[in-house]
Amino acid sequence: MKKLLIMRHGKSDWGSGSQRDFDRPLNERGLRDTPRIGNELKNRDLTPDLIISSPAERAKLTAERVAEYSGYRGKIDWDESFYFGFVREITQKLRKVDDKIENVMIVGHNPTWSSIVEQLSGNYFDMKTANVCILEFNGSWKDLDEGKCTFIDSISPKELLKL
Repeated sequence: MKKLLIMRHGKSDWGSGSQRDFDRPLNERGLRDTPRIGNELKNRDLTPDLIISSPAERAKLTAERVAEYSGYRGKIDWDESFYFGFVREITQKLRKVDDKIENVMIVGHNPTWSSIVEQLSGNYFDMKTANVCILEFNGSWKDLDEGKCTFIDSISPKELLKL
């Protein structure tokens, strides 16, 4: 079974003085939440085999920190379409993933990420910052399509604090 981990970037710093949305970094909460998510992925044996991320600063920092704390050892694929992209573009990118790869994590932005979860699984999930949705499907990445995934679980930093 293939797993698709869909993660929205951590909480960003609106007061950072960044001139462009693309350059906004993580705030303190985002910097605290991302290692928690990475550790939880590792604890659940969900370390990604591949991470594809938006190159926007807040998504980039999220992907790098989750990669570090989850034990991910590969390179992160920075994809511009994950910043500006629509569900169709993201899905097309995922269809090109090698079938030897079982667990793929994508890191990006709302509202696209909530839409991807809904389109692929049929379940609406409001993607809050640093949340991860875990979808599963049987088959080849090239066959990834609307309604082909099962919504397995979600992980949120707030829930991890309660444990």
